[in-house]
Amino acid sequence: MAFVILGVILLVMNWTGIGPPAAWNFDLLGDLWKFAWPFVAAVVWWGWSDSTGRTQRKAIERMEERKVDRRDKALEALGMGGKGRRGKRAPRPHPGDAAVRTGAGALEQSQDRDLGRRQDPRP
Repeated sequence: MAFVILGVILLVMNWTGIGPPAAWNFDLLGDLWKFAWPFVAAVVWWGWSDSTGRTQRKAIERMEERKVDRRDKALEALGMGGKGRRGKRAPRPHPGDAAVRTGAGALEQSQDRDLGRRQDPRP
C-alpha cells in the first residue's frame, strides 16, 4: 500500500508542479519509469505476499483478534469481566522448576513437600 501511495504522491506532485517531479515527463524513453516504479513494486510485493501465504496469515490473525475482542466484550456485558469469572490466574509453577530457579534452599523445601505427599498417613 505504501508503494501505491508513493506513486500517487509523485503523480500529484507532477500535476501540481511541486518539487522535482514537476519537471519529469511521461515519455516512454524519458522519465516514465520514475512514475511507474512504485506501482510495479506494489504489484511485485502483492504477488510475493500472496504466493508465500502472508496475506492469508494476516487475515486469520485479524479474525482471531476480533474473536477475542468480541468474547471479552460479551463477558464484560454479562458482568463477568474480560478474563472470566475467576479473573486472571497465574500458572502454578512445578516444584522442581522453583527449585532450579531459586537455589538449594527451595530444592529442599520442594523435596519435603513431595516427601510428605508420598508417605502413607496410616500407621
